[in-house]
Amino acid sequence: MSMKTLLITGACGFLGSEIVCQAQEAGWAVRAFDCTLRVLPPGIQGIAADISDMVALREALEGCDAVIHAAGLAHVFGRQATDASRFQSVNEVGTARVIEAAVATGIRRIVHVSSVSVYGSHTDGMCAESHPCDPVGAYAVSKWNAERRAMECVGRSDVSLKILRFATMYGDGDRGNVAQLIVALRRGRFVWPGLGLNKKSLIHKVDAARACLRALEKDGERVEIYNVSSPPVSLQEIVSAICSAMGKPVPRMRIPASLIGASRILALIPGKPRSLYESIAKITRDDAYDASLFNSIYDFQTLVSLDEGMRSAVASL
Repeated sequence: MSMKTLLITGACGFLGSEIVCQAQEAGWAVRAFDCTLRVLPPGIQGIAADISDMVALREALEGCDAVIHAAGLAHVFGRQATDASRFQSVNEVGTARVIEAAVATGIRRIVHVSSVSVYGSHTDGMCAESHPCDPVGAYAVSKWNAERRAMECVGRSDVSLKILRFATMYGDGDRGNVAQLIVALRRGRFVWPGLGLNKKSLIHKVDAARACLRALEKDGERVEIYNVSSPPVSLQEIVSAICSAMGKPVPRMRIPASLIGASRILALIPGKPRSLYESIAKITRDDAYDASLFNSIYDFQTLVSLDEGMRSAVASL
């Protein structure tokens, strides 16, 4: 790598902190950009600034060879999850400023961390990159808009922009959906919604960080978009892996299929009943993504098994 310099935004976050460690191990000179800097590994240059600060961004990008934009707002629940303005400010406008600054300072390779949520709330079978985007909710809409803003900023320049749409991430330090499922199982508050045979795509943060760095290895087309995920697994396999990691038996209590079907009525009622329906619908549907294109072009495969990944996630909670 001859000590090329890499700027990582969101460098102290869930994914960003893992990218920092792996990038340094791979021989990059790393600059860690985050609004709140935590303890960084020795030899890492830290820049404490917000991605809305164009002056700080340009200064941080000077002399860099590449940037991985991992900063973003996620894992927001309750009423705040519907605050579109917060997601727009960080995920959409913030992304535009990072890409604008990178293009202006002559960066040639950019990796933008996106999400499979841009496709919609669930899938019918496996979802490939050719599937139309239909984001649902403030977070998903902001990630979709961020992708489009990033492509606009690159324009007709010779910058290579890789947009990686990651499946649900998990691992130590997770605060998202997998962490919530682990907590529910630990507290004995999980009831099977149906048979648990529906498919879910996950990716451990170690593999997600590997994919970000692998995407920097080729120039490729001006703009490339990829799904990145481990092979899909069933909800039953996920729950079993978590319970095994906790040393607890797999729950047996199930919601009858007839009641799951009747829950559709809740969708017509505003407030908490509708939220309950959406939660049931989300966990009982497929959420599976085809990552074969990225795997083929970048000779990539995920290495963290479901059992190994869930052991690390459970141990951190």
